[in-house]
Amino acid sequence: MTLPDKSEPSVLDYIKGKILPGRHPVILIPGEEGFQQENPPSPERPKRERSQPRELNFQLLLLFILLIVLLLGQKLLEPPQKSVQMALIFYGSGIIWLTYSWFRRKFDTDLYPYFDDDPEDQVFRPAFFYVSLVFGIAATLLFVNNRFTLINVSLWIIAIAAFVGAFLPNIEWKETSARVLERAKRLFQDGFRIQVSPWTFACLAVFAIVSFFRFFRLTEVPYEMISDHAEKLLDVYDVLHGYFSIFFIRNTGREAFQMYLSALISLVFGTGISFMTLKIGTAIMGLFTAVYMYFLGKEVGNRYVGLFAFLLCGIGYWPNIISRIGLRFTLYSAFTAPVLFYLFRGLRRKSWMDMVLAGIFTGIGLYGYSPFRVVPVLVFIGICLHLAHHWKEGHKNFAVYGLIFTGFAALVIFLPLMRYILDQPDWFVYRMLTRAGELERPLPGPAWQIFLTNLWRASIMPLWDDGWVWVHSIPKRPALDVVSAAMYLLGLVVGILRYIRTRDWRIPFLIISVPFLMLPSIFSLAFPDENPCLNRTAGALVPIFIIAAMGLDTLLHNIRNQIKGRGGSLTAGIVGAVLILISMSQNYSMVFNDYNQTYVNKSLNTSEIGGVIKGFVDIYGDPDSAYVVSFPYWVDTRLAGMNAGFPIKDYAIRPESFNETLANPRAKMFILNTEDADSLKLLRQIYPDRNEIIYQGRNESKNFIIFLVPASINSIQEAGTKAP
Repeated sequence: MTLPDKSEPSVLDYIKGKILPGRHPVILIPGEEGFQQENPPSPERPKRERSQPRELNFQLLLLFILLIVLLLGQKLLEPPQKSVQMALIFYGSGIIWLTYSWFRRKFDTDLYPYFDDDPEDQVFRPAFFYVSLVFGIAATLLFVNNRFTLINVSLWIIAIAAFVGAFLPNIEWKETSARVLERAKRLFQDGFRIQVSPWTFACLAVFAIVSFFRFFRLTEVPYEMISDHAEKLLDVYDVLHGYFSIFFIRNTGREAFQMYLSALISLVFGTGISFMTLKIGTAIMGLFTAVYMYFLGKEVGNRYVGLFAFLLCGIGYWPNIISRIGLRFTLYSAFTAPVLFYLFRGLRRKSWMDMVLAGIFTGIGLYGYSPFRVVPVLVFIGICLHLAHHWKEGHKNFAVYGLIFTGFAALVIFLPLMRYILDQPDWFVYRMLTRAGELERPLPGPAWQIFLTNLWRASIMPLWDDGWVWVHSIPKRPALDVVSAAMYLLGLVVGILRYIRTRDWRIPFLIISVPFLMLPSIFSLAFPDENPCLNRTAGALVPIFIIAAMGLDTLLHNIRNQIKGRGGSLTAGIVGAVLILISMSQNYSMVFNDYNQTYVNKSLNTSEIGGVIKGFVDIYGDPDSAYVVSFPYWVDTRLAGMNAGFPIKDYAIRPESFNETLANPRAKMFILNTEDADSLKLLRQIYPDRNEIIYQGRNESKNFIIFLVPASINSIQEAGTKAP
């Protein structure tokens, strides 16, 4: 019997070399590109000099076909006519071809190698840490009665400053000042000139585009407020009048960040207690999110990934709507982005200061929007995942200390809210328990079954269906535009293939973080119809747009590599520009046309009612003589007062209170729903001398009745005697 020759490679060795080239030798077979025969071909054999260019052009054609297939696949999932079967065929064929090309090394995915920097000179000043500990404990003891005071806030700020000071790197002030003076000297000697590189110009152009999408027509889109806005504005009113709460208990409880931000906006811009005050604050935080997407994309990929993430997130319909609505939704993503950025950078650079910054933004985020409460757990998972991939590389000690310092930093910021939780735990978790438990209603089915269904529906939300809530979405359409969705799917596939070869821990972390950051929506077990939704999943848009940016950058990189010289860069640039223009066009239409029209049709016209009340007050001078008759499922009468300029006045009156208005001799105005025939009949009996007008609203279905009662003779005589 002849034993096999162990020196000859097997089929398994060939497969290992293809999948894991860094760990196993790459074995080539005859006929495969790069194979060298032991006996080279004879000189007489003709050379096929043009075979290589033809192959490259053919590969370029396949890349364009791949792009078209992915775009068509997503286009087939757009409403109103969705074709799931055809979309799966297009998407499936594209993924299969991509995987096959990657296996044959015709599609490059290994673009973002992970290199650990040399550890920074770690600075830790125990004295500062102990000072922070002492002042933090003192502040916590004084955060009583759910109030910020001058004393407890001062102690809290000292605790934060001392904790940060414990990790600040040493600065050589003499050398730093010398460098600054030298640069200033050269600047004035050479003449004051501003040089803008092409990359800086590109970044500024993207910033301008994103700012346009965030602030264009902000007064109009969206136009009307809903009841949640009334709750927020009443909280802002409390802040402006010296009621400094840690946790605002109105409407089942809300965290404080938006209330204090909106109060500041009101003072700075002079917008008062208004819808615009809320919208300016959330639009600014939406822009903040997009800027940090650049830094995060640059950290996990390269500067092109950062720029694409900045742009796609900036023009995207999903982040734009939650930034414009004036509610806290955008705060979820606004603080998730910097947390992930400093976490990634801190673990790569082995920088305690970066880990502390990750903790600081984690702590701030806990004052933003309730779903952010899952982020601290995600940070813990990220550090464990990093440690699992680098256990043998001397990272264990840093990861453990980094986790501790991140947690302490978040805790120092969280101290006021922590004290409130100790005093009032029920209020802090009440709303969460109404969705995840049976506090408000029984679960409509087995919890595990609802959870798995919610998980699936949320996971496919970017490509399929974003729910039915018209306030912050276009119901029943994908959460992403066609280009972003196709690039997101491409990025997922590319990321998985890249992980097989590189074992870069950041890839599974980004993929896992998408459903994890959707958990606040997925855990809506008592109200499964509320899942999916764009507000409670808002943190997931951060990894989603990073993955989409990676997909776009990888595609353009492979297109660029198929043509030598500047032609490749030019071709990739044109393709990228066309895709971005398509994305901008669709997102613009969705935000400023489709969403705006849906919102106008669905929302109630409290601004028009408020305008009528304001006009009545301007003429007759008495804000207490106007009334809005309560009617089921009609307007929030508090919003009528806010739109009229009286933020704390509720203009509601019930029919049983009509007779009480007889004691008021002044001119009176009642506003009624056109379907409220009973109230109108009763008013006609009480006030036979009246004028009735049907106010024509922007939408015919939103018309309402203005019932005017003239002033009594005694009231007119009294007014005449008081006249100068």
